[in-house]
Amino acid sequence: MATTLYLVNVMRQLSPYKKAIIVAVPLVLIIFVVAAYAMSQPPDPNLKRFTSMDEIEAYLKGAAPSWWPVFYFSRDANSLQATTAEGGLKDYSTTNIQVAGVDEADIVKSDGEYLYVASGDTVYIVKAYPPGEARVVSKIALNNSYSQEIYINGDRLVIIGNGYSVVTFKAYPVSVANSFVRVYDITDRSSPELARELVVNGTISGSRMIGEYVYIVSQEYPYVYDFDSQDYRIELPAYACDGSTKETKPEEIYYIESQESHYLFMTVISLNVIDDSIPPSDETFLAGASSTMYVSPENMYLVAHRSYPVRIMIIAPSSSAEDWKEETLIYRLSLKDGKVALEASGSVPGGILNQYSMDEHNGHFRVATTEWTSNGSKNAIYVMNMKMEIVGSLEGIAPGERIYSARFMGDRCYLVTFRQVDPFFVIDLSDPSSPSVLGYLKIPGYSSYLHPLDEDHIIGLGKEGNNLKLSLFNVEDVSAPREVAKFGLNYTYSDSESLYDPKAFLFSAERQLLAIPVGWTEDYGAWKYSQGAFVFNVSAEVGFSLRGIIVHQSEMEQSYWSLTVRRILYIEDALYTVSNDQVRISDFVTLDLIKAIPLQ
Repeated sequence: MATTLYLVNVMRQLSPYKKAIIVAVPLVLIIFVVAAYAMSQPPDPNLKRFTSMDEIEAYLKGAAPSWWPVFYFSRDANSLQATTAEGGLKDYSTTNIQVAGVDEADIVKSDGEYLYVASGDTVYIVKAYPPGEARVVSKIALNNSYSQEIYINGDRLVIIGNGYSVVTFKAYPVSVANSFVRVYDITDRSSPELARELVVNGTISGSRMIGEYVYIVSQEYPYVYDFDSQDYRIELPAYACDGSTKETKPEEIYYIESQESHYLFMTVISLNVIDDSIPPSDETFLAGASSTMYVSPENMYLVAHRSYPVRIMIIAPSSSAEDWKEETLIYRLSLKDGKVALEASGSVPGGILNQYSMDEHNGHFRVATTEWTSNGSKNAIYVMNMKMEIVGSLEGIAPGERIYSARFMGDRCYLVTFRQVDPFFVIDLSDPSSPSVLGYLKIPGYSSYLHPLDEDHIIGLGKEGNNLKLSLFNVEDVSAPREVAKFGLNYTYSDSESLYDPKAFLFSAERQLLAIPVGWTEDYGAWKYSQGAFVFNVSAEVGFSLRGIIVHQSEMEQSYWSLTVRRILYIEDALYTVSNDQVRISDFVTLDLIKAIPLQ
């Protein structure tokens, strides 16, 4: 029906001469066009494509423009043009990632000889090994850029950033978004050369790298402010790659019937970072905001949380009130040979904490959620097939509490909820249609990140009171998990970036090494702030043993963000602690300082 209305509207706008030409088109061609359109639709009947700009505007009608979006003014091709270029195996640690074979962008990367550090609006290439030769060999300035992250792929450095430029239009200062993916040839580390650039008209909210391809997720508000009309208007997503601009057409955009208070255009783009001749692939759909993603080697899952009022009956059919329904929409996109295709969508009750609350295993997608209701919170695990249909569930986990951490490992899920104590659950997922709790343990505090030590032991990093706490859980007897070791800090207050960003968590089972950045305060009549890295030996037999602390800031009256340790890495016999303004190299065994390299 929508297609028919679209064709009728087009015919009304044509001259009689052009109408005659169209009427003369053979019927077989019309059938071919309709068949091609049908073939372009995904197998999921809930996913639909728009047919015109009018249909998009009608769909968005009633959803208020998002408050104060990024400013744009009339688009032309030049506003999106990418800029031109200016100017032996080692034992070393890599980024702490969730899925083997799926790399995640980070602020520090290593290739065993060099470190690549994103700090401020600059990316530094640091000769790191051997330590005696350590120095900054080159810098890449990213003017008016923020929140950049990087990948390393052989002799290619990939920088992903959200940036802006300020221009004056009719006496108005206007911020124009210019989020980007820049690929540098770093065959000569001292002289990086820009090889490719992708500029997107929106904000990059996430990315992954699989093989030669980087996959990015861009979000853009549908409404932009037009200074010519002094009003908001709808503008479709666009991006430029290597000088060529791709503007999304209405009929390329997917949507599902939903009840969102506001919408964003979500665009997933794949870019080959090795072969510059391969053009990008993309897929766009209209959805709620998404800041969480899970990616396997074959699929990307994007989630959009939403809550909205629903009518509920109270006591009698004639009496009703409004309650809130909370659920998460999940979109599955296949990733095959650099091609992106939206294939299925579904939903589960509740909200998702982070990417570690999701997992794909043996053709099923598993997700842990917390749902807030008028009767309190409740937790659940849902198992979905590749059509994003729920095929199994375990509901009613720890009522009144909320999920603080989750970790899926094969046929099990380890789950931590919290209110006053820390219930650590072992959940069986071997039968996707019937998940079940195998056992649980209650201890003080909570763990906000779980990391496998080996098949029978799980490390938990969290807090007890105001201080950091490490726990070691033995899950050999799944019906009775035990906390077999713990280590708690004893300061006035302590915190770690590893609590909410696992990339700051360094672990090596082979080296029996665990290291985390820590900030702590002590009260000597006046607050004293310290920053550094806590380095532990860890094993199933011994538990945690603190080897020492690498201090970047000691007992100062003010905490300096530039001195905060962000990442910890090792190369052979050297340990590297990286803050925003320096890289400190310490002896791996003694932790004695070898060299400090300033970055700013």
